[in-house]
This record gives sequence, C-alpha cells and structure tokens, in this order.
Amino acid sequence: MEGVLTGVRVLDLSSVLAGPLAGTFLAECGADVTKVEAPGGDVTRSWKLPGEAPGPSSSYYEAANHGKTVVSHNLKTAEGQAWLQDILAHTDVLLQNMKWGDLDTMGLLPDRLSDAFPHLVHVRLVGFEQRSDRLAYDVVVQAESGFMSMNGTPDGPATKMPVAMMDILASHQMRAAVLGGLFHRERTGRGGYAEVSLWGSGLTALANQGTQWLMHGTVPQRMGSTHPNIAPYGDMLTCRDGDVVLAVGSDAQFKSLCNVLGCNGLTKDPRFRTNVQRVKHREALVAALNAKARQASRADLLAAFVERRVPAGAVRSVQEALDSEMAQAYLTGSGDCCKLQTSAIRWAQAGMRKA
Repeated sequence: MEGVLTGVRVLDLSSVLAGPLAGTFLAECGADVTKVEAPGGDVTRSWKLPGEAPGPSSSYYEAANHGKTVVSHNLKTAEGQAWLQDILAHTDVLLQNMKWGDLDTMGLLPDRLSDAFPHLVHVRLVGFEQRSDRLAYDVVVQAESGFMSMNGTPDGPATKMPVAMMDILASHQMRAAVLGGLFHRERTGRGGYAEVSLWGSGLTALANQGTQWLMHGTVPQRMGSTHPNIAPYGDMLTCRDGDVVLAVGSDAQFKSLCNVLGCNGLTKDPRFRTNVQRVKHREALVAALNAKARQASRADLLAAFVERRVPAGAVRSVQEALDSEMAQAYLTGSGDCCKLQTSAIRWAQAGMRKA
C-alpha cells in the first residue's frame, strides 16, 4: 500500500517549507506532484549554508521538494494563466500559499475555482488568520503562539526551536486537509476549499501546556528539557562518555530505574515515592541519580534501561541519529543526493510484526 495515492494528481504552487513538505508527503504516498516555480525559482533555493556548493539548489530546498516534477511558469502572464487553467482541469489537489491579490490576478480565487473545477481539493496556507496584511515566518509564529516563551533554560532568554516547527506543524495540518478533502469527494463527488494558518497550527499544538492555562491559570515557564508534570522526565544522566535523557512516567518505571542504577533506597525515600513528590524534589532526585550514573558508559546504561523497560534515550548528534541503523528506512537516494523522507508512516506489509 505504499502507493495509496497513486493516480492522484497534485499541483503544488506553494513555496518555502510548509506547503512544499505537504506536496512531498503526497508524492511519497504515490501521488503525481507537479511543483510550479516562478522564473526566479523558490526562494529557498538560495538559502544556503556558508560553504554550501554553488548551484541552482540548496539542502533546505531539497529537504522539502523531492519526488516532484518541477516546472517554471510565470502565472501572472496570459500564457501562464492559460497553462494553469488547462492543468487544473486534470488536477485533483491544489496546494498554495499565495497572497489574496495574487490569487485574484492568477484566477485562483477559491469561489472561482470551485465553480470551474468542482472536483478540485484546494488547500491554502496563510500566516495569521484574519490578518492578511501581516507577514508570517516561522520564528514570528513561534513567538506569537507562546512557544518561544516556554523554550530555553529558566535563566536564559526565550528561544526558538532549531527547526521551523510551525511550518512542520502546518504541513501536517495541510496533509490532513487534503486527505479529508479527498475522502469528502469520494463520498459526494465534490472537492472543497480549506485554509490552514501557521499561527493556528502553532496555537492548537500548545496541547497540555495551553490547557493548563485555560483550566488552572498556570502560565508555562522555561524549564529546559524537563517536564512540568513528571519527574524524572527530560532530566539528564551524565555518563562518562555521553548523556542519557529519562522519560520515567510511572512509579513502576521509577523502581526499575533505581534497580538498574543500584539505588533502590530512593524508592523508599518520602521525597521520591510518588510522581508528585518527585516533581517537588526534582533537583535532589536528579543529583542522587547522577551520583550513580556518572561512572557508567552510555551504551551499557542504555542497554540496561532497554532490558528493564525504563524509558530513556541517548542524546545523539544529528549525525549520530542519521547514521543509525534505524534511520536508514527514512532515507532516500544516496551520497550527496540522500534525502530524509517527510513521512514516518509505514503501511502494513508481510513481515511487519507487532512490537
């Protein structure tokens, strides 16, 4: 079922990251995706690291655009608009993140497209809902949606996440809109139009942190990697050759952790018997755990945790993560053309088993 969208024709008019990632996901599912770029090309073609090889592309661009047929058209010209109207007649899904004025110029206003191409599933990415005058880039939305205020250490400044997380969240929302639109068309024979906003994608991803404010008036604070409700969760063990992060969410897991480290006495300490108490006394708890962990090797300790079903992970560099055996299934191509897939979905096949 790897080609679950085989036969679906997608026109990707989007640029930068969220929309292109959605288009690449559809291509990975088997859809025929055509990406249209203006004669100057997608702006991310020029977003290069210092020392990155000269040429018409960049690693940033390649991260979001593999698996597509790329063509160049000026859609503001009569010739470009004629080409566009012709291909839309044979298109199932349209992705775009254009300004409203450009949509009018290009004949892409939603109502007009719905009348002309009732079969079309049309998904548009916007920045801020009801604020078409405001430019929205990822870091701006991280700031406005509350994410930056939570990210970083308690004594440090608000910090953006090291990937464009708002774009990635919005890309997943766009994928859901496409799949929902195709399902609706399967039932009714008609497509539809949906808008996804970067800001809304960030806001709705606040999840438990947002709900804690809505229910209890608790404003989330910067806590580094630690969890406000669970301990030890996000806390680090410093081994002699690297770090291991813990994600211990139950009393039973805490007992297993202490057993591996040889500090079973901590489970009887009133400060650490329950999760509520462990959260209150986090600093003393982590110090006690590290006193046992610092002489162990990272690999040996992690292997023991896995055997005893203690949730934990080695803190790896990006290089270590991508070089790992587990990562190989998510890579496509080879050498300089090796790229990371956008989807973690693995359709059921013979040989797959329950973990």
